[in-house]
Amino acid sequence: MHVSAFNFSRNSIKTSTFKDGYMLRENLRDFLDNSSIGIHTVSADGIIEYANQFELEILGYTKDEYIGHHVSEFQLDSVCLSDMMNRLGKFELLSNYPARVKGKYGPLYILYNSSVYQVAEEFIHTRCFGCAIEEHVYNAFKVNFPY
Repeated sequence: MHVSAFNFSRNSIKTSTFKDGYMLRENLRDFLDNSSIGIHTVSADGIIEYANQFELEILGYTKDEYIGHHVSEFQLDSVCLSDMMNRLGKFELLSNYPARVKGKYGPLYILYNSSVYQVAEEFIHTRCFGCAIEEHVYNAFKVNFPY
């Protein structure tokens, strides 16, 4: 039995009432907004463009305190942030990348997985997924990164 999180079977699409892709967009938006992992996007200029509710809750910020701000306001290690943005700027995939971030109520350790959404080789924004981790896990992953 095949189970699809988005119910994309050919029959369901034909029989569903998709008007201009509305249901598909709403399903994807719900998936992102209500995911149990932190998700955010950052522009090529470093501005946080989107964050889901889980990310906001982990960090302790409201949308107004986080979205629209520069990512450097929340990274505790400027060398780490520079390395991340340089790698993403070269369209490299970040996998299990440890970072220390500024939560509203104190520092946090996050393990990031990120890639760049690009159009015609133009950096549009990151697609970043993050999980809160303990300090000892951060230290174990950090040995694999140069910063």
